[in-house]
Amino acid sequence: MATSAKEDEQSDRSVILRDLAEDALGTFEQIVSAAASLIGQRPAGVDAFAGINELTASRAVENLGRVQGELASAYRHLRDEPAIARVVVADENDRRETLYICRATPVTCGGVQLCSNLGPKGRLAALPVGDFARIRLPSGAVDLEVVEKAVFKPTCPGGMWDSQPTVFQAEGHGPLTIVSLRELLAAAGYADDDLDALERQLADDDEAVNVVEGLRRSVLTAMQLRDQPILDQFQDEIFRLPLDSRLAILGPPGTGKTTTLVRRLRQKVDFQFLSEEEQDLVETADANGPPHNQSWLMFTPTELLKQYVKEAFAREGVPAPEQRIRTWSDHRRDLARRSLPILRSATGGTLVINERVDPLQPATITDQIAWFEDFNAFSSAIFLEQISAHAAAIGGSADPTIARIGSRVAGLLSSASTRPVAAIAAVSAVFEELRKTSSSLNDEIRQRLRRPLARQVAADPTLLDDLARFIVTLSPDVEDDEDAEGDDEDEVPQQGRRAAQDAFLKALRGRAVAEARKRPVSRTSRNGRVLQWLTDRGMMLPEMADIGELVVVQRAARRLVASPTAFVRGVPARYRTFRRARLAVGRWYQESDIAGGEVSPHEVDVILLAMLRNARDMLDDTNLMRRLGDRTPQILSDVSRLQRNQILVDEATDFSPVQLACMAALASPWTNSFFACGDFNQRLTVWGARSVDHLRWIFPDIDVREIDVAYRQSRRLNELASALAAKDGKASTRMCQPARKVDPLSAPNIDPLFREFRRLSR
Repeated sequence: MATSAKEDEQSDRSVILRDLAEDALGTFEQIVSAAASLIGQRPAGVDAFAGINELTASRAVENLGRVQGELASAYRHLRDEPAIARVVVADENDRRETLYICRATPVTCGGVQLCSNLGPKGRLAALPVGDFARIRLPSGAVDLEVVEKAVFKPTCPGGMWDSQPTVFQAEGHGPLTIVSLRELLAAAGYADDDLDALERQLADDDEAVNVVEGLRRSVLTAMQLRDQPILDQFQDEIFRLPLDSRLAILGPPGTGKTTTLVRRLRQKVDFQFLSEEEQDLVETADANGPPHNQSWLMFTPTELLKQYVKEAFAREGVPAPEQRIRTWSDHRRDLARRSLPILRSATGGTLVINERVDPLQPATITDQIAWFEDFNAFSSAIFLEQISAHAAAIGGSADPTIARIGSRVAGLLSSASTRPVAAIAAVSAVFEELRKTSSSLNDEIRQRLRRPLARQVAADPTLLDDLARFIVTLSPDVEDDEDAEGDDEDEVPQQGRRAAQDAFLKALRGRAVAEARKRPVSRTSRNGRVLQWLTDRGMMLPEMADIGELVVVQRAARRLVASPTAFVRGVPARYRTFRRARLAVGRWYQESDIAGGEVSPHEVDVILLAMLRNARDMLDDTNLMRRLGDRTPQILSDVSRLQRNQILVDEATDFSPVQLACMAALASPWTNSFFACGDFNQRLTVWGARSVDHLRWIFPDIDVREIDVAYRQSRRLNELASALAAKDGKASTRMCQPARKVDPLSAPNIDPLFREFRRLSR
């Protein structure tokens, strides 16, 4: 009796699986046929538009071409992979519907209900059988229960579609692993009456080999990230979280963290899968940057991992050019040399990176948050002291009108908070008056300084040519006096005689200020070298203390107007001052052979973070930005162009908290989207982030989630990893296996596995 019941159950299962195989393989053919017909269609041209606005025509045509390209790519993807899952769902009235889930944009094909795994109904493929989900559709929300589910791996050997393997689960059945759907149909092609007892037993054996109870882990044949078309319920929930989320996914290797990251990006770059709220955010952000589908950056710690991630993106149909998947070392160098004035280059940087000598104490490397906060406080204090000194210099002018402006600036500063951005915003109320004062004084100073030059050129016509040849020989390492810093940031570099004239006037300015302040010009500075050259040539320079007083006031007015720029551009100079001060007291730094104009990579990180945060603080201050208006500093526009709608970080625990904060600062303020994944126990760098507190220092509201279901390793390997982590004194995340997974490396299977390996090796 029991045997008969078991046979009936086996027979029912066979019928269900054969019906599944027939329906799935037939549907594959329908989808592929529909996709192939769409690939062959001629794309629409500009005549698709009802009317053309000449002002926006190029952008419209560009968007049309982009959409057509994306659709063509989706059709090709469907031709190669028609579906990844089949889900039977039931609504509240037990009305059933069969859905096919694909990775690409779905096509219309007959009576097939084809849905993208990124769309609302795609959620259903991640749910276990028996679970409900409320799906929001254009017609309204509906509650659906998953009644039956099959996950496919489509393949087309010899032009015949198959799925190898298929994982099936239904109420009372499964999970089952079907090695081949086509073999299942082939075995079903014989009627019981046509088989004798021996053949029937052999056919039953064939089906038993083809249909396995439980889940079977596939074997990776190369170094790559595992392809997981359907995520589990937990991963699926994570990747569908709103675009403007700050997320950190933590878990041991093999828990699908990177797969979740890739799937999230795949969904969030596609405008059609964004919610209305997300679309509004994107449309606002797109007005200030690249198109949304290109407005993302992903960081990986190594080039090797970068290649694996690019392959995973390719499987998902996400274009991933080199400029959007970066190692931090490459991106840091580009930012510091090409975008921000840190490293010596055409952008005006003065520092040189030195990767061979490290001036940092070992303890500094592992305590970078405290190091950065100390520098940031030091930098802010110096900046506030400088603008207060500028206000005092203007207030000390002999001209009562100018002195009153200085007193007003001092009053504004005293009423502002101690935040640098608040001080800048307060002083910005008198920027126009300061600008006019600086301009009028500059005209007077320039006329008075040109007189000795004009007299000397009249007496010595070769002066400018000889001076031009001399200043070319001056090393870039020769710095100007402290008083001359930032005087001519807006001026275009000159050449030849005009460059000689500029050098002459700057040197005389420096001498005038030195006389007014009753101190000498540094002989080793650029101004000092030019003045010495003029003296050696026999030129007699007049007394200039009175001009120096004017220069001090004019320079202070100009620097107050330029304070938004100086708050960002002045960070490298303030860092050098900080390093000298802290080295003198033995804090953070150790004695080393590093030169004054050299910095280590970690020091570049600190400078970058300070500059990015300073710029972002100003960009976020609506009052300040309104007052600046069309005179917004170029440095703020440069930083704004660096920002992207999505920032993603793989193996985040290999990056320092300061590096992660730099990446976070590159997120657009409109979306503030940041997604990181990693494992504190898997950290490979001394400076890597060590705790959730490090992540919360970057984003206090970051949503930290842990995954503990391992898909990549066997249970025994997971147990070994946990034991090693515990032995090392680390907090080990408990790992578990997916339910009822057949482990090829478990004890019953290990001997046959190695016997087969030895046979193949021979």
